Amino acid sequence: MQGACKRRVLLADRDVTYMHKMKKCLEKNKNMEVIAMEKDGESALYRAEQEKPDIILMDVLLAEKDGIWVLQTMRERKLDIACIIISAIGKDAIVRETMELGAMYYMAKPVQSSILMERIAQILYEEEKGKQELQMRLQSQSNLSYQKDRKEEMKSDISRLLNKMGIVASIKGYHFIRKGIMMAVENEDIVLCMTKGLYPDIAREYDTTPAKVERAIRHAIESSWKRKGKEIFSEFAGYCPLEKPTNGQFIAALSEYFRMLYKKEEKKLA
Repeated sequence: MQGACKRRVLLADRDVTYMHKMKKCLEKNKNMEVIAMEKDGESALYRAEQEKPDIILMDVLLAEKDGIWVLQTMRERKLDIACIIISAIGKDAIVRETMELGAMYYMAKPVQSSILMERIAQILYEEEKGKQELQMRLQSQSNLSYQKDRKEEMKSDISRLLNKMGIVASIKGYHFIRKGIMMAVENEDIVLCMTKGLYPDIAREYDTTPAKVERAIRHAIESSWKRKGKEIFSEFAGYCPLEKPTNGQFIAALSEYFRMLYKKEEKKLA
């Protein structure tokens, strides 16, 4: 942990002498810093709320409010700070109650410094691990959200282009073409196996047959070519076909356009 940020510790014990010994023991580790030592529960709680230490080492017996009150109040106020109880009281009921209230460990006085440091290290390691896992989950959710938004944006862009070409939602092949383009953007090789790959995949999603998918796409392209589809296709595909393109050629050309378009946008955002 060389060079790492110091771990901040709050001590709470009515025995001031014991706290000073504990402070000296803890700060032998250069990565530990005792930020406060409090004798009573209310002061300990106030310090915890104000300072937000990494860990609290606390006795059950405190002046005024005791350690159990501190744990109860921390829970009520949703103050999520790891706590180790260090006490000479060893009654099972007390131990059980403190653990139920959120204490990580209950250690008997006098505690061995090596064991205490080991317990602190375990707690801080688990907390750091938890933070990293949470960060990874949040990043994963963010990535999924971005991918979902990107797909919806692409879907809208494809729809607008198809409408310009005269392929509107009322034409049966409209949805099949749009789906095929999106599939080919994700996997450009799918257009190499239209009959065994793309048509069956679309058919399953729309509860129809591959043959009907193929015919509907072909019909939609034919209808487009009779209007202004040829000119618009040439503009976006980058070449002017002498004949009406096949289903595979049509989907491959438009999917390549959208793949390149979105790669450029991603580079701008990077």
